[in-house]
Amino acid sequence: MKKIIYNTIFLLLALAGCKKDNIVAVIKNNPGAPAITTPAAASTITITKDDMDTRVVMRWNRADYGAKAVLNYTVQLDKAGNNFAAPVTLGNTATDSLSITRAGLNNAVMTSLGLPANAESEVEMRVTTAFNKDTVTSNPVKFKVVTYKDPEPVRLQLWLPGAYQGWSPPAAPVIYNVEGSNYEGYVYMATAGEFKFTSAPDWDHINYGYEADGKLTTDGLKGGIIVPSAGYYKFNVNVDALTYSYTLVESFGLIGTATPGQWDNSTPMTYNATTGVWTVTTDLAAGALKFRANNGWDLNYGPAVTADLSGRLIQTNDAINITEAGNYTVTIDMRQSTPDGYTYMVVKN
Repeated sequence: MKKIIYNTIFLLLALAGCKKDNIVAVIKNNPGAPAITTPAAASTITITKDDMDTRVVMRWNRADYGAKAVLNYTVQLDKAGNNFAAPVTLGNTATDSLSITRAGLNNAVMTSLGLPANAESEVEMRVTTAFNKDTVTSNPVKFKVVTYKDPEPVRLQLWLPGAYQGWSPPAAPVIYNVEGSNYEGYVYMATAGEFKFTSAPDWDHINYGYEADGKLTTDGLKGGIIVPSAGYYKFNVNVDALTYSYTLVESFGLIGTATPGQWDNSTPMTYNATTGVWTVTTDLAAGALKFRANNGWDLNYGPAVTADLSGRLIQTNDAINITEAGNYTVTIDMRQSTPDGYTYMVVKN
């Protein structure tokens, strides 16, 4: 009798276990999407130099699928009105909030979204999640971000107005301060004649004229320096010593073991007066590559980083390392139009 009772209890327990195993969670046909609570719509997040390490917290109410589930939330940001065509992901989390440094938000807005520095821009944020292939997305929230970027250091300049360009300081090319009171740079002058150096793009500040060969004067009534012929010139000026010099550059060329002329003869480049750059397309071997003017060594340049095929040019014994033979287009830009100064680019065709 006891045996029959035990068997009956075992059978009932087994049936109860089967029923438990067959319990299925019921998922809503229309799951509730997450709802963003922070940042508030139309609010503004201002980023400054001093608070880059502080954190901004985004918060939302969790999605409702009608059953408890571990969900992963993705937080995205895009330009307002872009309909999230090219969003940046700020992060992922299994909680109902995401923390990001102001530096990270600043970078996302300026670098990833391409919005301006030191300006207020409107963005929008959304939160998405999925469970059992059912994806839900929050309504986007628009808010503003005031970005921050350190100002570019002031680059001191001298303008070169002259007969070759109509004596117009605002339209004149410039040379740049390189150290202390020394300035240097390259300028193309389409005609021979007089020119001056000015400390501003006008005649209201210091203008430097001709005192004697190699010597400047700050007497604005004195005449200008004379270049004897049209051409591409390198200028050097010391505004404290009131000295100047110039060199006519009749050519720039490639030199080194990567070039046909090795270290003996330059491969000539062509100057484009419209773009202001020197270029050449030629075959290069694996080896060293530098640049020099007038097929000599008085003016020669190499890379700031030997392994880089583009970058800053400096006066150095180092050379660009060409690792693969082939046909290349090589460009140098001596206008100093960026803080990098003189630059180069070597592109394999």
